[in-house]
Amino acid sequence: MHKTERDDVMTRLSQADRDYFRHLMQDVRTRTTASRPGAMVRQLLASQGHTLSPALRTALEAVTTRDAMGPQVGTFPPDFCLKRLGAEERVRLSSFRGQQPAALVFGSYT
Repeated sequence: MHKTERDDVMTRLSQADRDYFRHLMQDVRTRTTASRPGAMVRQLLASQGHTLSPALRTALEAVTTRDAMGPQVGTFPPDFCLKRLGAEERVRLSSFRGQQPAALVFGSYT
């Protein structure tokens, strides 16, 4: 599921469902130490799914779909090569493996 699809699901929620969604997700975040709340959301859907509105159920299913698509803990990112800032030298991400952690920052500085 792409971000635009998830956003579309979220905009179709009523205000009450949106508030309940936030409450459920906050509860999931405080009750799990895993980096992905998907497993806990699946348990929630199995136990309470019949009491949720169809739109809220769809929003919670979107969370589990999104979490299943992302990188998993312990997996390596795809290797890539970038030009160093202010130089012609290029550097490959894999060249940092086994050294100190590398942080990748994406965004605009303008």
